[in-house]
Amino acid sequence: MPQNKIIYLSDRISLSDASIPNSVIDVLKSQGLIAPDMKRIHFSGVVPYTDGVAIFLPRNHQASTEDGGSAGHYLIQALLKYYQDKDSGIDALENGEELIGGRALSLAISLINDYQANGLYVRRVKERTFNSGKVNWSRTVSRSPAYPSVSGPIYMDLQTSRSRYIANCEIAEIHAAVMKELFSDYGMLWLGISSYFDERLEHIKKPSDSLEVNLTYLRRELQLSYSERDIFLINSLIQYLELKKGRLSSSTLIGVRKFHNLWESMLDECLLGKYPVNSKLPVPVYQTSEGQFISIAQKGQRTDTVLKHFDENRFAVVDAKYYEASSPYTAPGWPDLVKQFYYQQAVSQLEGEGTPVSNHFIFPGSNAKLKSAHVASRGIDVKSSDDCLLEYGTIHCHYQDPIELLKAYVCGEHLTQLTNEIFDVLAK
Repeated sequence: MPQNKIIYLSDRISLSDASIPNSVIDVLKSQGLIAPDMKRIHFSGVVPYTDGVAIFLPRNHQASTEDGGSAGHYLIQALLKYYQDKDSGIDALENGEELIGGRALSLAISLINDYQANGLYVRRVKERTFNSGKVNWSRTVSRSPAYPSVSGPIYMDLQTSRSRYIANCEIAEIHAAVMKELFSDYGMLWLGISSYFDERLEHIKKPSDSLEVNLTYLRRELQLSYSERDIFLINSLIQYLELKKGRLSSSTLIGVRKFHNLWESMLDECLLGKYPVNSKLPVPVYQTSEGQFISIAQKGQRTDTVLKHFDENRFAVVDAKYYEASSPYTAPGWPDLVKQFYYQQAVSQLEGEGTPVSNHFIFPGSNAKLKSAHVASRGIDVKSSDDCLLEYGTIHCHYQDPIELLKAYVCGEHLTQLTNEIFDVLAK
């Protein structure tokens, strides 16, 4: 089984970057992910192409393919976890706003896990035998002569049956072909290994090139199957081939256009001390022309994450920002700052005036480029934080390595160091 070459690219990479293979650009264009006016690729995920697999990791990552593919392993696992954990339905996720190819990924991983647990499909055939296997007494009584004895009739010719397993059937050929595709495209990433070879798959004859013929074989076999595993496997193979038939491209692209949703979800899950406040925050109220006041709770304030210190009554309002943040010019602007100030004020009012509440941005990256954000009067030559408008407060900036976050999210771990760093700003 040939091993696909893995290359690491980055979300928001320039389209003119020479490291992007032309065939990867072609796949992205065929999926509508590159518009004529785009200068950068807005995508994080996995793109199989002619020579291998291109993995678009989150922006500001420091991963290298020398890691044996572990960064891609954590990305594909995080994408599946995000897809399966979302409250919205599959159709909403497949509309392009959330996870692209979520259904295909979930199906692929189910087939890989099933193959590892149970191996290739074998057809179970029940055949009639004589005096060998399980006795069919009703058939024996009706068809075999009985010999009288003191204890009752004796049957010398027993009608029996036994099961025989056939491994070289059409379904096994289809199953093997599908598994070779899946291991080639996603197996190494999902398993977190640098190479994979399965001699069993190599020795199985290729099935028909016609998807319709193979689907016909599978549907016929499904009618003859009764074990749970066989029914699950055949149904999954049918779904896989139907998805393949419906694709314009032979590649199953899996990922997200807007990684900031996943960035927010992962940080929210991995930070310690999460404190739910959204249901307690103020909501807008409108007065109608008839004088009636109507509150709209679903349009109320919603913070990304609020943390409460374990031992002390102090809080941190955290906004996960998927910005480059390599300089003030690529950092959040005025609307994001204002929103944070209002959230800080709302939490302070909720918990009581004088309760320490700090403000924080978390950007992707390993090297901190920005320390904090402030507000100052226009035209002021700012030399220190004392020259800024103190009533707006400080928004502290933090950086989190995106690959470490993917790993923590997938493994159910917490970002203890980042959490401590957030609360340390109030302790100083």
